[in-house]
Amino acid sequence: MKWHVTLRVGPDDDFVSDVGPETPRLSVSLDRSGDPGLVQQHVLKEILAKTGGVSPAPAEDLLAVAMGVYAVDTRIPRATADDGWTREIILQVPVFDTATWNAMSPLLCRALDFLTGDSWAFEFRERRPRPLSDEPAKKTLVDAADVELFSGGLDSLAGAIDLLESGRTVVLAGHYGAGVTNSVQQNVLSALQAHYGERVVACMFHVQPLKAADAEGEQSMRSRSLLFLSLGVAVATALGQGRTLTVCENGLISLNVPLTNPRIGSWSTRTTHPHFIALFRQLLAGLGLDVAVKLPARFETKGELLSRVPNQGLLRTIAPLSMSCSHPEQGRFRKVTPGNHCGYCVPCIVRRASTAAASLADAAYDVDVLSPDAALTVETRKDLRAFEIAMRRLRDAKPSHALFDVLSTGPLPPEDVAEYAAVYRRGMEEVARFLTPGN
Repeated sequence: MKWHVTLRVGPDDDFVSDVGPETPRLSVSLDRSGDPGLVQQHVLKEILAKTGGVSPAPAEDLLAVAMGVYAVDTRIPRATADDGWTREIILQVPVFDTATWNAMSPLLCRALDFLTGDSWAFEFRERRPRPLSDEPAKKTLVDAADVELFSGGLDSLAGAIDLLESGRTVVLAGHYGAGVTNSVQQNVLSALQAHYGERVVACMFHVQPLKAADAEGEQSMRSRSLLFLSLGVAVATALGQGRTLTVCENGLISLNVPLTNPRIGSWSTRTTHPHFIALFRQLLAGLGLDVAVKLPARFETKGELLSRVPNQGLLRTIAPLSMSCSHPEQGRFRKVTPGNHCGYCVPCIVRRASTAAASLADAAYDVDVLSPDAALTVETRKDLRAFEIAMRRLRDAKPSHALFDVLSTGPLPPEDVAEYAAVYRRGMEEVARFLTPGN
């Protein structure tokens, strides 16, 4: 089944696709009030208000592409695919420079195919400029050296403290939809602002596609990484060319080596995988966007990253406010308060291992996987069991086996393969020390 999706941008965009009525179709819109496929957002207006700058046309186009992809990703259930996972999607997008985007289309498709596990194609058409808000800008951040992607998680918190300790103003750019994410982000941001003052500039963007009334939508959201990065690029380029966009995530999670064979492929997320980041950098270069995307923790375990943060006292104070859990909303289904860490998902287990390694106080967990009294079900035990299998396999394998593990996740720069294999092994050893204390 091949889906044809039309993205309309602005109140005057009334483009209609000429595909036949029997073809599966969907429409998504930006800034077209009342549309059933509306993506709720005011990103460009908020960037102008916060930074005093305007994102250039290529960054605005990239943002429209990313928001369209994200909306499509959440609207089309994977169950409609022939194999129950790999969707075929053609997305029609209005852009300012069709020639450049047509040239970049193969690269964009490669990046998205790798990121989401789907088959993407794009048809670009001319876009008319849309006016910005008449509201005056609040400030101009001419002194902001860097932009960091900020999720409210522990890694991005560590990266923010690292940058802020340099004494410069840092813009923290992030995304939130429904649920507890924004409240977590605001709690962490408030704590950072209490310490660093106006040098912490928060640009948290609400980007939320509306769900169809007759569909549950799709929860995997593999494309969120493209949206997250594109938001960061839009902010960075509004500040001027030649900016740095920092993405602070540890090497073990970036690689996300499948713990067991059934997790190989698109079931393992590739949010900051080196191959996807390399393709995204090429896309930026092809679009003429001078933004350096840096991953300073790519060769560090989470525990190593936390241990090197320059202001350990501040990290200890704020760390419990951050959120790393992959499903913090699940508490409501277990009849406990949502917003805590579940304790049993992969990010929770890695987080607990890292805070133990760095001797940090941690947040509350609904389930303690180390407790003999933990009432784990088959579902809630699956990630712990997968770690146990992976650690046993790695322990019994030759040291060179880690090379094959990291290469199984996707292409890596030859000069970095040994470093990635090393951080993968150290990261798994960090988790093993937490799960098997005393061994």
